[in-house]
Amino acid sequence: MAKQSVDIDLELYELMFPGKIIGKEVIDAASRKIGVIRNVRIQIPSPSPTVSLIVKGLDTEFTVKSENVKAIGNVVQLAITIKHSEPIEINDVIRLRNEIQEELIHFYQVMQSR
Repeated sequence: MAKQSVDIDLELYELMFPGKIIGKEVIDAASRKIGVIRNVRIQIPSPSPTVSLIVKGLDTEFTVKSENVKAIGNVVQLAITIKHSEPIEINDVIRLRNEIQEELIHFYQVMQSR
């Protein structure tokens, strides 16, 4: 199989936090709370674009392709089990959201200073 080159690689964030997707809890197919959505990635190679969610978990960050997302509501429900991520508790969700929010604040401050 030939490797596709990525022509454009975009990471999207929302202006409000938590947003409609960013900051939502992620539940895998085994009903384990495994992280929160950090951002959305769109990769646009030649034949067809791919959309993925970047999930921030405990000491890890990983990509989930959109076809592995079962539903998005109050939480993001995955259609797959994520074995390489430890389950998290509500206090972890709060901490992870705070970390993401601090990253976004820092990013916007840097962008405004340019």
